[in-house]
Amino acid sequence: MSAASPPAVEVTEYTDPLCPWAWGAAPLFARLRTAWGDRTRWRRVYAILFDEDEEPAPDPAAETAWYAGYVAEVCAVTGASYAPRLARVAATSWPASCVAKAAERQGAEVAEEVLRRLRATMFVHGEPADTPPLALAAARGVPGLDAARLA
Repeated sequence: MSAASPPAVEVTEYTDPLCPWAWGAAPLFARLRTAWGDRTRWRRVYAILFDEDEEPAPDPAAETAWYAGYVAEVCAVTGASYAPRLARVAATSWPASCVAKAAERQGAEVAEEVLRRLRATMFVHGEPADTPPLALAAARGVPGLDAARLA
């Protein structure tokens, strides 16, 4: 394929760093990006699963228990691992989505690792990065990341 040729496939991935379906699909998408290589143009769009304007749960502990069960069900389908304990349901996914999108300005490798770390806050550590300080902390230490520029 010449440099002027358009990619054979254009993919738009709708995702949210705190979505269990996106967490489970991430390895598949990574394999597809590798397999298809420069024959694709991959565009990631951040949709907001947890919005800050939503009413708080009347019983946060019960909501967290229900959501932890839901995550377990999703991960049973996708084969993804998940945190043994979920501290809370994310209040909002805006900060994580904004940090993930901003990381794209620093290159594809940096963006992928920042997104992976943001997802890990919820699905590995059980503590969702649902505030700007938590989202920025999740990105801290990514090789090649300019943390000040990201903030």
